[in-house]
Parts: sequence; structure tokens; C-alpha cells
Amino acid sequence: MAKQSIPHPILVTPRLRLRQFHTDDVDAMHECFTDPEAMRFWNQPVYTKRIETERTVRNLIDCTPSYYRFWAVADAETDRCLGLVNYHDGHIRSRRVSIGYMIDPARHRQGIATEAVSAMLDFCFGELGLHRLQAFIHPDNSASIALAEKLGFRREGLLRDNLRVGDVWRDDLVYGLLASDRQSPA
Repeated sequence: MAKQSIPHPILVTPRLRLRQFHTDDVDAMHECFTDPEAMRFWNQPVYTKRIETERTVRNLIDCTPSYYRFWAVADAETDRCLGLVNYHDGHIRSRRVSIGYMIDPARHRQGIATEAVSAMLDFCFGELGLHRLQAFIHPDNSASIALAEKLGFRREGLLRDNLRVGDVWRDDLVYGLLASDRQSPA
């Protein structure tokens, strides 16, 4: 008997549609992955070849929901991919995951990341019933720190040499958000 695939959830906000990646998204993501500004704080070096982006987008399409899931952040009107949001390092049974996000630098400072990440948080806490979300953020990434704090994440500490990007070890700040942090006071 063939394994049935679980439909990829679509998350809708006033301006965005968070959906499964398509092969048509390669061009838009290649703009991000080859942009030094977009990749400055990402977990991989800047891409130099289109085949790297094609391979990555195929992997983003074929996700394992209990461990990781990626959404293309698409413009609600045009369906053009503007970036991505994801949860990864999933421990669904333990009810915790890490999150990540990347928006095309040309679309920065428009509230797109806030809108997209907030929709994903609602899904993670609501639909998945998670208890904890965490973000690992480079100490120099002030925009990402501001976004995490705006969404209620709390700084929990510094992990020295937490991630190796290319040949360079990188520190990360740990930010955590509990389901109870998002509940409004009685």
C-alpha cells in the first residue's frame, strides 16, 4: 500500500500566502541565495551556481512534517515567491521546534517577515500544539533580533561556535517562545 502524503498547509494573511514550494520558485529563491546581504546570517555560504538553488528548492518541496517544513512566502495577489519561513530540528513529540526565515532584501522593512513568521507561529502553536519555539540568531543580526522580540521571543543566552558556515564558526543567540508567552493575560 502506497504511503499517503499529508497535504501541505496553506497559511493566508492579508498580504501573503504561505504555501508549499514549487519548482517555479527557483528564480526567486536564487535571487536570495546568491545575494550576500540575504545570506549574511543564513546557515550556508552564498550560492554561486543555479544547480545549488534547484537542489535546495527540491529539498524544500520534499519536507518531512514531523521534523521540518518550509513555506514559500508568496505575494497573495501575484503568487511571486518573496522568501521562506520554516520550522526545523523538529521534535513534534516533545512539542518543540526551531524556526527560520529569509525574505528577499528588496522586500525588507515592509513587515513581510513579521506577517509571515506570525502566521507560522499561529500554526505551530495552534495546529501542531507545540509548547516551545526557538530561534538561533547571529548576534549582529539586529533586524532578526528585533523581529523575534516583537513577536514575544525572549533572549535566553549565547551559544559560542554554535554553527559552522563554510569554514567559519559562528556564535548564535538563543531566543525562545513558549505557548504560554503568547496567551493574553486574563
